[in-house]
Amino acid sequence: MRDGRSKLLIALGVLLVTALPVQAEIYKWVDKDGTVKYTDTPPPAGAKSLSTIKKKATSPAVIPAPATATPEGGLTNPTLAQPAGGDGAASEQEMAKKKREIDEIEKKNKAEKEAQAKQKQLNCSAAKANYQSYSQGGRVYRMNEKGEREYLDDKGLSDGAAKAKRDMQEYCS
Repeated sequence: MRDGRSKLLIALGVLLVTALPVQAEIYKWVDKDGTVKYTDTPPPAGAKSLSTIKKKATSPAVIPAPATATPEGGLTNPTLAQPAGGDGAASEQEMAKKKREIDEIEKKNKAEKEAQAKQKQLNCSAAKANYQSYSQGGRVYRMNEKGEREYLDDKGLSDGAAKAKRDMQEYCS
């Protein structure tokens, strides 16, 4: 449950950060070795400045609505609002990009949930098999670090059965 909430918070954080206005100057300059550098700080005094790109603050092209979690752990597609007085084609492209990003996050969440369910099923079947082995009685053994068989006594059998039962409760519910 906590895993789904943290993914939701991360997705919302990414959406909010990408929607914030941007204001920056980007400097293109050549250092003493002749390497072209791109930075957001002015070049040093001895460097040859090639150009400066100024970006003004812009309103976010897409304002995502609050996303909600689905029972499967994914996100619902939020309704994306159009900016007031913006270029329709550009905002449509950005909306499509945001939708693709959200769909990609949902796809990753779904794949992860499926992998977790598959692993839980494998753990459940292993716990059931262990419980059956321990509870049927007879001679049960484990291999030690030397590769030799060590047969379990009654206490070892009951401890193994109790552990397998706890595992079944955890993985088979």
